[in-house]
Amino acid sequence: MGRSFVSVRLGVRSLAERWEMVAKKMDRDNRAPAEQLTRLAKCHSSAAFFGCDNPLEAMVFSALVEMDQRQEIPDADVDP
Repeated sequence: MGRSFVSVRLGVRSLAERWEMVAKKMDRDNRAPAEQLTRLAKCHSSAAFFGCDNPLEAMVFSALVEMDQRQEIPDADVDP
């Protein structure tokens, strides 16, 4: 009988559900950032399926890409 393994897509979904459950159990101050991290991790994870073979790697990559995009870019016309 052949091997069975979880696809990256299903692994990301499973990890995201676990992260959401953990976020709900966190105290009020940490709940919103944890929920936001879970949303960020799912934003680009579908694009990361092609380059990652590990669901956690895809989620972390997705969150980092989204965080980088949300950082403020300093105005190039301003003198330091």
